[in-house]
Amino acid sequence: MAVQVDNRMLPVATRGRNAARIPDTPERQRLERQRGIREVVFGAQDGILTTLGIVTGVSTAAPDRATILITGSLSMLVGAISMGVGEYLGGKAEREVVQNAIDFEQREMIDLPKEEFAEQVAYYRMKGFTDDEAVMIVKRLEKNPEIWLHEMVRDEFGIDLREAEGGGLQGAFAMAGSFAVGAALPVLPYVFPLSLGAAVWVGLALAVAALFGIGAFAGTLGGRNPFAKGFEIVAFGAGVFAVSWAAGRYIPALFGHPPVSVGG
Repeated sequence: MAVQVDNRMLPVATRGRNAARIPDTPERQRLERQRGIREVVFGAQDGILTTLGIVTGVSTAAPDRATILITGSLSMLVGAISMGVGEYLGGKAEREVVQNAIDFEQREMIDLPKEEFAEQVAYYRMKGFTDDEAVMIVKRLEKNPEIWLHEMVRDEFGIDLREAEGGGLQGAFAMAGSFAVGAALPVLPYVFPLSLGAAVWVGLALAVAALFGIGAFAGTLGGRNPFAKGFEIVAFGAGVFAVSWAAGRYIPALFGHPPVSVGG
């Protein structure tokens, strides 16, 4: 039989079997699912920090509940849409770049088979195989073009063929949804009949708790100390809060508006 590569047919000796495909394992599939937490962590953290900074600055410069709620809600909506679209387009662009590298390697394997054979042998020699062992391995790979392409792309570009797969809207919805949930926390206290000063600090407390939880969860998945990771992310959040407070306190004076302390 033959396998189509770059719109051309490449003969494959299958001995009555289907051409071999890239091997996969439950462990790799589980890791891919765990790596998907990136969108959730990134979206929630960005939603919390962005909206916390905005509502803190607004509540300090213009202590009006309606203004704060409108500004915070708009930040949540626009930010969620922007993050979702950005995740989709960014992922799509990344996959296109990876696919272009794969296509380039496919063309070389067809147009320059001897050079690619020698190159692959050299890669195996660098891994510690003898000349005879490396040649034997690459000759076997020649009979399975898909796996050979997988090996060449991995050795030459450091990528996996499956990085060009996937896509869809799952990551975009995860990013947008997590951003919206995170962004809602600093705004939530202003919905209740609390003083603006109390709402600021309650929102800050919710943000700190959520940031610590996100950091601890990410640290657990990454094999790091969850408490250290949680405090690391909280420290960044504290920095954003401090900058936002200072901006609301001192920037209004540049426009003739009297500075307002937190809570009025």
